[in-house]
Amino acid sequence: MPRPVTRALVEGAHRYSGTYRGFLANHLPMGLVALDAMGASDAQLVRFAHANEAKLEPMGPVEAERVAHFERRIIDEGFAVVLRSLSRDLAAGISAAAFHGAIRAAYAFESGIAREQAHALAYWIGEMEVLPEVAAPRGEESALEVLRAISRDPGFSRKRPAGMGISDRMQGISRDPAFAGHVARLDPAQLRVDAIAASLIRAYAATGDFTLLHGVTGCHAFRLLAPFFADPPSATRSLWSAVVAAYMASGSPPVEGWKLEGNDGLSWADIHARAAHCDDEHDVKFAYSCWRESHSSGDDLYRRCASARVCHATEQVAAC
Repeated sequence: MPRPVTRALVEGAHRYSGTYRGFLANHLPMGLVALDAMGASDAQLVRFAHANEAKLEPMGPVEAERVAHFERRIIDEGFAVVLRSLSRDLAAGISAAAFHGAIRAAYAFESGIAREQAHALAYWIGEMEVLPEVAAPRGEESALEVLRAISRDPGFSRKRPAGMGISDRMQGISRDPAFAGHVARLDPAQLRVDAIAASLIRAYAATGDFTLLHGVTGCHAFRLLAPFFADPPSATRSLWSAVVAAYMASGSPPVEGWKLEGNDGLSWADIHARAAHCDDEHDVKFAYSCWRESHSSGDDLYRRCASARVCHATEQVAAC
């Protein structure tokens, strides 16, 4: 459970909409939950909140009604029951708002704050988009091998599709006739969140791509929410399709090697300390997701990537 100051700041943020400037996600509650878990001080939490509030917009009446509906249900039934009742639709829309619907719901679940859980579900439902349904995987390749094959496809290699934002590009590329074929290349035995997540952190390490960052945090969110999905195999297929769409939306870059700038040698304690100084909410969430995924998988690549991402955020050390 978050500390009192975190709870107060999260609840104070509920006057804001889940979006701003038409399509960008309000990261404030997510960032606060992540910072609290990583040990940020009360003063650092307040600073982060003040830094992010300036760009946010008030919540409108339609969104407020949706939040009130979910809050009543959560109070009466509990978050787990409500989430499970919606899970088939939510899992199909795991890609909605560049994974932010799922990420906010996952962090809200961890927070235990009922009103934040209601805001998260209202946001996810309000931003719901579902990628075109494609055939289930039936190939013989690992997730990383599929991404590597796409990166070598001259039709997609280093070609970033047009679109306004990540979600728009994901929707557009998922309608390309070749998309379904690439999704189907995966070995069904590799249709597991750990295998999918492992491919994404490697693709991110090779590029530092902002879209792939969202895939990494999206996989972490999926892992947290997976116990509530009524149809786990279908949910994982939706995750895989979303990951392929995100990868292709990023321009299908190379997936081998290390291209990140910055010091990759920080310990987790140092990473947490640096994250607490970050103004970019994506840095905070990425560090948090990498920390959790590292513990789940044992893969040190998560620590290295998180270190390189946040190492700049300190006044005392210029190690990047």
